[in-house]
Amino acid sequence: MRSFEYLVTTEGLIWIIACLPIAFLLIFVSYLLFNRFPAKWYCDYDEEPSEELLGKRVSYKGSGIIISIITAVCFAACRLQYNKGFDILFISLSIAVVILLMITVSDFKYTIIPDQFTAALAVLFLLIVIYDRLRGYDIFSSEWWQPIAGAAIGGAAMLLINALGVIIYKKEGMGFGDVKLFAAIGIFTGFPGTIYTILISLVTATVGFIVTLIVRFAVSKKKTDVDDAEGDDDKEDHDDINNADETAELSEAHEADGAEASRGQYLAFGPYIAISTVIYICLYDLINSAASWYLNLF
Repeated sequence: MRSFEYLVTTEGLIWIIACLPIAFLLIFVSYLLFNRFPAKWYCDYDEEPSEELLGKRVSYKGSGIIISIITAVCFAACRLQYNKGFDILFISLSIAVVILLMITVSDFKYTIIPDQFTAALAVLFLLIVIYDRLRGYDIFSSEWWQPIAGAAIGGAAMLLINALGVIIYKKEGMGFGDVKLFAAIGIFTGFPGTIYTILISLVTATVGFIVTLIVRFAVSKKKTDVDDAEGDDDKEDHDDINNADETAELSEAHEADGAEASRGQYLAFGPYIAISTVIYICLYDLINSAASWYLNLF
C-alpha cells in the first residue's frame, strides 16, 4: 500500500501515533545499554579505557530527548513505507535505525565504531535481505548478487577514500571501522543502493565539515577577542605577570595543537555514514524514484 494511502487508514494512524512512545522507550533503553556495555568496546585494540569510559558515558536528559524525537520521525517514515504486510521488515529496520544512531553517538564522542555494533548490524541486514527474498517481496534486492556487490562496493569505496587520504595528506583519512561499517550496510543497500548511500554520505559529510569549521572559527575568534581584551586591561599594572602568562598560554596552545593533530589522525566519517543510511532507509522509495527519474533522462 502506498504511504499516503496507508496514512489515512485507522491502522496507519495508530501506528504513526505509537511511533513516538516506542521511539522514546527504545532510545532510553539504548542509552542504558550504551552506558553498560564493556568500556573496551569504545577503545582501540591497544588502548586502555579512560576514566570517562568507566563512568557515565551519555545522559538521556541531554541528547536523548532530541534523538528520541528524531527516531520517532524515522520510525514513522519507516512505517509509511514498510506498512501493511511488512511488519517484520518495519520492526527490523527500526532496530537497525537505533543501532545506527548508537554508532553515530559512539563515533562522534569517542571516534570509534565498536565491532559489536557493526556485527549486529551486518547480521540484522543479512536477515532482512534473506526474509525479503524468501517472501518474494524483492524490495531491496531482486538478484542474489546485489547484497554481495553492495558489501564489496561499500567496503572498497571506504578503502579508496582512505588511500586518497594517505596520498594527499600523508596520513590515514579514516579508521578501518568505517570500512567494516559500510561493508555491513552494503549488504542491505545492495546495488545500486550502495552508490546512492555513498553519495548521500559525501553530501552530509561535506555539510557537517563546513558547519564544524564555521563553528570552530567563531569559537576561536571569540576566545582571541576575550584574551586580547583581558590582556589590555591588565597590561599597565601587570606587565611581567602578563608576559609569563602569555608564555604559558602559548606553550599550552602548542600542546593542545599537538594533541588535536594526534586526535585528527582519523576522519570521523562513521556518523555521516550512519546518518546517511538512516536517510536511505526512511526515504527509500523517494530516493530510488528520484534516481530512476534522473537516469531515464539519458
